[in-house]
Amino acid sequence: MKQSKMSYVIACWKKDVPYGIQVIKNKDKPQFKLIALDSQTNVSKIFNNPHRTQMEVFIDWIQQNDKELGKEKYSVEDYGRFRK
Repeated sequence: MKQSKMSYVIACWKKDVPYGIQVIKNKDKPQFKLIALDSQTNVSKIFNNPHRTQMEVFIDWIQQNDKELGKEKYSVEDYGRFRK
């Protein structure tokens, strides 16, 4: 039996709409942006990771280092929750 691996995402909700974090690769350093998870295209663009603990550390990093994104209340969610 093949073992499946679960991936996790960082999510927040605004007016009952889920949002995820998209990583935009830049030459010097990556940039992060919140995108609404209102389509499968957007869901496929969000940052995901198979390690829940690493995502929790990333939330801490965002809150300490990104003034814009650090204002939101995030949670680590199963990636499959947003896939249809």
